[in-house]
Amino acid sequence: MPTLPSLAAAILAVSLGLAASTAGADTPVSYTEGGSTLFTFDAPDFWTVHVGGPRDLADPRTRDTRPVNRVIGLQPATGQGVWVGFVSPPGVRTFSDARDYLAEIGPFLVRDSVVERQGERLIGGRAARTLAGHGRRNGRAVSFTAVAIDLPRDRMAIAVVVIEAGSPTDGIAGVNRMFASFRAGR
Repeated sequence: MPTLPSLAAAILAVSLGLAASTAGADTPVSYTEGGSTLFTFDAPDFWTVHVGGPRDLADPRTRDTRPVNRVIGLQPATGQGVWVGFVSPPGVRTFSDARDYLAEIGPFLVRDSVVERQGERLIGGRAARTLAGHGRRNGRAVSFTAVAIDLPRDRMAIAVVVIEAGSPTDGIAGVNRMFASFRAGR
């Protein structure tokens, strides 16, 4: 069983390396706003997709709330342990804005987070920056990778991958396909 740091490294190296994609009948998912498609990616077969519209979320510990834009969340249908979320918050236009946004929402996603690596990549032909590390979610040890992808028209896509310790690593293949299929809207 891989350790959390090695699992986070595998996600970062494999899923964001984007060297090869596997063929499949994955389902296209589009993130839209005001009738325009901001980005698309393919949801892997046998993954569930949950879409939440704009709302206020409360931190369970502090009861502080913050507004959250539409979130597309995905996880394998066969079990929990892997969660992927995509969002494109209005007003987040630069990598610096994305880092500030992640610092603000991070405690809602992963507690006691420790960033172990940062990097730069191309995803769907677009500049992207990554943060990877470990922490806790719902009382369980997790590894995470947060990705900010530069979109046209002064927007950013933000994706977060969270994997519980001890989860089967076959979910990583689905994560790989999502990032390999990512395309910015025009």
